[in-house]
Amino acid sequence: MTGRPVLAALALLLIAGLAGCSAGPARPAGPTARPATATPRLTGGPLGAPGCRPASPLTTTRWGIPEVEGTGHGASLWGLLMFARPGLARAGDQEKIVWRMTGTGLLRLAVLGPAGTAGRPAWGPAEHGSSTWHKPGQEWGAGYVFTRPGCWDLRAVRGRATADVWLRVVRG
Repeated sequence: MTGRPVLAALALLLIAGLAGCSAGPARPAGPTARPATATPRLTGGPLGAPGCRPASPLTTTRWGIPEVEGTGHGASLWGLLMFARPGLARAGDQEKIVWRMTGTGLLRLAVLGPAGTAGRPAWGPAEHGSSTWHKPGQEWGAGYVFTRPGCWDLRAVRGRATADVWLRVVRG
């Protein structure tokens, strides 16, 4: 095997390893998530801000999986975007995000939708015991169902530290 088949096989092995540590619901096998619109963040560029002005920066891991850097207050936050379909999050799909956050204490997650509606993830956070994704902090998985397109604020809290990811969700 050469080229794309090898990369796809490696990505599937990584996803299988990460998904294996999750207590979240199983998802039918499908295409490997690839960042159709992820672009590398320039060093020193802006992190996300309310209203997606700008949205949190998406980058791509060496496995071709999108990741997002959060805007932290006393902590750092990274999310590995294990989306059901390639590209951006889609309204109506259940999307898994693997979170890594520094700080102490339990991870609490909250969601604020584009209409200002507060909510919680569909499941999680489920703590992961080990991982091959190397970002600072402890790791958890969580599932989200975004009910409509627009800018979503995904908030993570550990003790007094908070961090936000402003994620653009497109029509399903």
